[in-house]
Amino acid sequence: MKKILLLIAFVITIANQSFAQRLDKEKGRLKYTQLPLTPLPEDFTQYWVNIDLGYIFPGDSKTETLNKIKNAASISHLEKTTNEGVELLVRLETYYKSEVVFGTVKKDEKRDDKSVTVTYYNVTFDYKYPLYFEINLPGEVDPLNSGFSNNSNQMVTYESKLFKTSKERNDWWNANYSTLQGNLRTALLNANVSKLGNSLDNLYSYSKNSNYTEFVAVKKFKKFEYNDLDLALEKVKAAIEEISENDIVFNDKFTALMDEAIVIWNKALEESDLESKKTRINKKVTEAIYNNLCLTYVLMSEFEKADEVIKIAQETIGKRAIDSYIESFLNDRRARFEANEGRIPASYEG
Repeated sequence: MKKILLLIAFVITIANQSFAQRLDKEKGRLKYTQLPLTPLPEDFTQYWVNIDLGYIFPGDSKTETLNKIKNAASISHLEKTTNEGVELLVRLETYYKSEVVFGTVKKDEKRDDKSVTVTYYNVTFDYKYPLYFEINLPGEVDPLNSGFSNNSNQMVTYESKLFKTSKERNDWWNANYSTLQGNLRTALLNANVSKLGNSLDNLYSYSKNSNYTEFVAVKKFKKFEYNDLDLALEKVKAAIEEISENDIVFNDKFTALMDEAIVIWNKALEESDLESKKTRINKKVTEAIYNNLCLTYVLMSEFEKADEVIKIAQETIGKRAIDSYIESFLNDRRARFEANEGRIPASYEG
């Protein structure tokens, strides 16, 4: 009896798979200009950089350190001056290292089929290289914004490799101390400076951005044709070709092509049958169309319509019907448009 039930279950599984349309996620690249998340007042068109360096250790290059910070400290859409406009203060504080702990680590290991406890020796300490920044508007006492790049005021823990004896560890430490500290300072400085540049672009600049798009294609299956959905994706691809890297709000031709794709998808949804897998627009295909619609509305900056699609998809398909990357893209793009409301150019040539 058990074998018969297993056979029946297997047959049902195969039957269901035979009616499973194949979906392909077609990824593309989207290059456009991204709005700042916390835009500066429109009155200001210039900025200058004020860099304050803490103690630079012997062996570290002050010039190289300064140049790294200069290259990252930028508000790209403003004119850079020597001392006029918005002040971007960047302060590199002195590298700090805590007391070194010469410790031990015990591990249970197999030795000759016996479990033994082995003691290893290591070095641990905490360190940080704080990189602080402020945005100061002329005439204002308090900074518009301030903080530590990459949470660089927080300590990072270093743990050495494990050594079999304390002598091996001590010899290694004495031979490598200076080089190790220099490498840690360089790595942490590079990470903090890189994060600073990214944060300034993200928060204050009209920056060139590259994002990926992921529309879902439905492949021809048995008696079912999807020429209409193929045509919709052709419209989408043609629309994306219309986008320039300077565009913030995408042009009329882009919108017209996307509108044509939306009409096709909505027409297909009229056939949607969530209960049967043996229909052309079954639950699986319906979910794919909802994802395509939602992403399209995000690109068109039609955020309320994107919300409506998400609501319908979650009510009919399930809470995870819309891909998380689309929802993240929606939330980020909406936040930028809301922050810049009333001052959004169609494009920006920086």
